[in-house]
Amino acid sequence: MLILPKSSLILKIWNKIFEHSIWSLYLEILALFQEIKMRQQAFMKAFNAGDPKGAAAIYDPDGYFMPNGRHPVKGRAGIEEYFKEDMADGVQTAQIITEEVNGSDDWAFERGSYHLDGTRGRESGAYLQVWKKVDGEWLIHNDCFNVVKAADK
Repeated sequence: MLILPKSSLILKIWNKIFEHSIWSLYLEILALFQEIKMRQQAFMKAFNAGDPKGAAAIYDPDGYFMPNGRHPVKGRAGIEEYFKEDMADGVQTAQIITEEVNGSDDWAFERGSYHLDGTRGRESGAYLQVWKKVDGEWLIHNDCFNVVKAADK
């Protein structure tokens, strides 16, 4: 059995490789977090401007949206219609708070919290989204949320 001293060149090289791979992974996750957060900012800008089509544009055309207490909605057109109904029902602004992002290659997940404000008061909750990179652009492929505090209605 070969025993290498702690100061061996092999151990030093291994440590550098390990440090580099951990650091690279950290930087990749940080970049992904920022990219997803920027996509959410685009969503909020469109939604808060009363633009359901723009808000739905960050969803995969084949996306699946599972709103709390309602039937799931399939496809970008259906998601746009859901946002139209939300806006007609008095929701005026959305605030998305990204808390965790992770993933690799063409798939990622995001977990966070949200607030919807409008004529009915404030609704708050939590969400989980699966993102898919399509033609170099991150799109929401699956979206579900849970209402923690319902609006006053």
